[in-house]
Amino acid sequence: MVSKKYSIKCTNCAAPLTLLGGGRIETITCAYCKSVLDLNDNYKVLSNFKNVKEKYTLPFDIGMKGELKGVEYTIIGRVTYREIEAPFEEWSEFLLFSPLYGYVWLTYEQGHLLFSKRNRTFPSLSWDDTYFARNIAVEGHDYSAFNHYDAKIIYVEGELTWVAKKNDKVSFIDFIEPPYGLSAEKSKNEIEYYSTEYLEGDEVYTAFSVPKEKQEPPSGFNPLKPFSKPFFQALSKVSIWVLIVSFFVMMAVYFDGQGEMLTHFEVTNKSQTKESFVLKNRTYLTTIELSSPSSKALDSFNIKLYKDTALIFSANSHNAYIFEKGTQKIEKVLEKWEQKATKVKIYLNLEELGAYELLVDPVTKEGDLKLKVTVKQGVSRINYLVIFSILAFVLTLLYYYFRWSYDAKIRSESEVYGD
Repeated sequence: MVSKKYSIKCTNCAAPLTLLGGGRIETITCAYCKSVLDLNDNYKVLSNFKNVKEKYTLPFDIGMKGELKGVEYTIIGRVTYREIEAPFEEWSEFLLFSPLYGYVWLTYEQGHLLFSKRNRTFPSLSWDDTYFARNIAVEGHDYSAFNHYDAKIIYVEGELTWVAKKNDKVSFIDFIEPPYGLSAEKSKNEIEYYSTEYLEGDEVYTAFSVPKEKQEPPSGFNPLKPFSKPFFQALSKVSIWVLIVSFFVMMAVYFDGQGEMLTHFEVTNKSQTKESFVLKNRTYLTTIELSSPSSKALDSFNIKLYKDTALIFSANSHNAYIFEKGTQKIEKVLEKWEQKATKVKIYLNLEELGAYELLVDPVTKEGDLKLKVTVKQGVSRINYLVIFSILAFVLTLLYYYFRWSYDAKIRSESEVYGD
């Protein structure tokens, strides 16, 4: 297909007009008086859009050039449609022309951009069969029925490959497999089929050198806009593996870290008690578990841990400290145990093997209070793995929630699903 520019005069206002779109162009709309001229009938005036008031300014103009899908196109025409029934949505379709690749369409609606070209592999179905079809497979895509509606032409500009008049009715049947779509369009003369693809606005605006101030970000819903939550999608993929790995790690750590008893004894509040134990294993942690019949009994004892006569740890109901060995300097402050607790488990990362001495010192000798003390070595603590796994699980759920919301939105917007 070879493109040549031709100049003519408008038969209504005598304005000079330039034809850009090749041999299949049938009409041109005068940019000055808005008359639609029939190129096959001595430029006869077919219609006029002079009194049509547009509601918005579009980012694209006739004559703009840009590269899409590796092909340079020129915008040569535009048709604006409005649905005949509520919600009376409007959209504009720009006719693009390449001397080598022919004609395609760029649809613009609320900042959403779609690239469409004729489809010649659509199944041999009647209009009624297409209307009631739930799925159609074409060129490796399984399209789902989405919508069917009627619209009328409310504005025409530039060159077109058919005769388009004001208020001409066109019926549409849309099928989707985001970001791809398939549509059947019926006018009074013929039925045509188009394959469509959703395009990102930045890509198209850059291709056609649209000024920043005219670039409109997409708003509202478009069924071909693919589900896109890249952050959560990436996290969900990682999270699934994290959950699997965490599960096996937790199981391994749990069974391997049950711990080995070093000492177990019971004390009363009548006297101070000292108990020695020998740490032979530094794998995982050492635990000191305190239990009593009542929180009052538990709060009535102080405990202190010594290594080679040097105080390294102390705890009571008010505070818990780790000391630097051989000094009275506090290295770390731990959380005190909860009020009204009857059992406390203290996790310590003891750095040295060998003998330790545990001192249990009663705060008061009033009453008959008892305390059980258990010391274990090699105890694993999977709390952080559990928290990490819960976080991974929540992120995965968020991704699938967003995906479910997206699919639910498509179902709610579809007339076919709503039937």
